Amino acid sequence: MSLSRLDKKQLTAFIPGTIVEVKVKVGQQVKQGETLVILDAMKMHNRILSQFNTTVKEVNVKAGDRVVKGFVMVVLD
Repeated sequence: MSLSRLDKKQLTAFIPGTIVEVKVKVGQQVKQGETLVILDAMKMHNRILSQFNTTVKEVNVKAGDRVVKGFVMVVLD
């Protein structure tokens, strides 16, 4: 959902919040539409989805982390 306009492989936080759950790990293959991270913001759980079939290159968050808008949570290959 929150693809950077400069690099569509970097999934960034579109709003400040807290990471509820990380559903992927480095090296994992994911499909388009698969949930990567759940971000709690303004008392709502927001699912951050993969926009295409790919492999997870980096995971920069864990459950409980607070993130600011624009923070790179996951990098896709």
